[in-house]
Amino acid sequence: MIHTERAEWLHIMNTIINVRSYLETPVPEQALEDVLYAFTLGPSLANTQPWELLLVSEPEEREKLIAATLDPFLSPESLGGQAWMKSAPVIVVVVIEKRRALVRLGERGEIFAIQDTFCAIQNARLTAAVNGLSTSVIREFDRHILQENLSLPWYIEPIAILTIGYSEEEKEIPPRLTVAEIIT
Repeated sequence: MIHTERAEWLHIMNTIINVRSYLETPVPEQALEDVLYAFTLGPSLANTQPWELLLVSEPEEREKLIAATLDPFLSPESLGGQAWMKSAPVIVVVVIEKRRALVRLGERGEIFAIQDTFCAIQNARLTAAVNGLSTSVIREFDRHILQENLSLPWYIEPIAILTIGYSEEEKEIPPRLTVAEIIT
């Protein structure tokens, strides 16, 4: 088991940024398995575990996925706005299974499902970083077009796209608010 010091964990967390350019180097199978397993360890209100992961590897499916993406400002006329995703060795569409989210918690179940799933995504990103991998979380897409392009039923709702691989670029860590700036 890998144990890291407090300062190392904080450094790892600080390096988790959205990377948009990847090397062609494949992600080792064990590292990917660890990342996906870490995702399953995310919190889940009432243990609904509403998430599912769709690995998108076929070029045709990747094109359909990219066709539904938008630019970072969510401009409606920017379909196909995340074409850089083609370079990612691993692309995962993160979805919630709405029936599981709704059955135990009613209408509020969908909100909790999304919150829990983003916590699970952060688990995956932390594990990727520990394995020397970079990630990006893409939320800029037209959900209806993505559902249609991937032939997803009404109860499978895409909430994010996660890319995983080795960064081709030097990471530029953005400025962060200090703890003092966020405590009121």
